[in-house]
Amino acid sequence: MGLLILFSTSFLVGFSGASAPGPLMTLVLAQSSLGGWRRSIEIVTGHAILEGTLIVLLLLGFQTFLNNPIFLRTFSFIGSLFLIYSGITLFLDIIRGKIFSPSNIDDPPEARTYTFNPSLVLAGALTSLANPYWLLWWLTVGVSFIAQAKVYLIIGILTFYIGHILSDYVWYLFIGFIGGALSLSFWRRVYRYILTVASFFLVGFGIYFLRYALLGRT
Repeated sequence: MGLLILFSTSFLVGFSGASAPGPLMTLVLAQSSLGGWRRSIEIVTGHAILEGTLIVLLLLGFQTFLNNPIFLRTFSFIGSLFLIYSGITLFLDIIRGKIFSPSNIDDPPEARTYTFNPSLVLAGALTSLANPYWLLWWLTVGVSFIAQAKVYLIIGILTFYIGHILSDYVWYLFIGFIGGALSLSFWRRVYRYILTVASFFLVGFGIYFLRYALLGRT
């Protein structure tokens, strides 16, 4: 019964965090509208790998090191630059017409050939790293969950991780389907504006988190 409660609470708490608007949601919306809902899986997989790695580090006692301001600001700096680059690249592609090719603008992303894009897995990890609140959540709420999960040894840790990451996959798959629907011909008039706004949001999030990386405050 204890494991069931652990799974349920980790899922619900994780879901409340996943559904909050942020850079990861913006990235998923933009990429899925360009390449279909499967892009959301690739991005969230990068996020999931990063969180799994972080749990291992916390179990090994790296909490003090991870909580070091220099560490937090360094990774936030790297991720912030990535967000700014992603936003600018998306905007330039829109301006140059690379996204709106006459040969495929009327086709939904699912109708085009799907190829796995490993760069989106990396993008999911870097986008999470850019957000200092993500790591701070793990160093507070996440550590508390891990402490409860350790009582059940490895099964408890896996139960917590699966419940937590499942909430991310459920939510971002939902966002991915919304993004994929935006590129249908019915939405073609607003499609360009949605992606343009998404590019501005990515740059905005990048600048916001860059402020923390450089000045130590958000």
